[in-house]
Amino acid sequence: MSQLNSVKQQLTRISTDAKSTAAGLNGFKSKFSQSVSLIQSTIGGSAQGVDKNMIQSLQTAEKQLDAAIAALQKASQEASKFASRL
Repeated sequence: MSQLNSVKQQLTRISTDAKSTAAGLNGFKSKFSQSVSLIQSTIGGSAQGVDKNMIQSLQTAEKQLDAAIAALQKASQEASKFASRL
């Protein structure tokens, strides 16, 4: 029974940490997206086309942030559900 309680506590911590990390990333993503928009409007369409690669890279990072946030939120929910069943 002690091991079961230990697992439950670990799952609860994971749930809390994942939720907190997702919230932090969400705040960062908001600032990041604003910066990407500003950069895109400032340098978009430059004669060299280098801007396209950089903007594409930044937009890919935005999508990855969205995926990470969603994955952490899902992990938090699942860990919490599983812990509550123990």
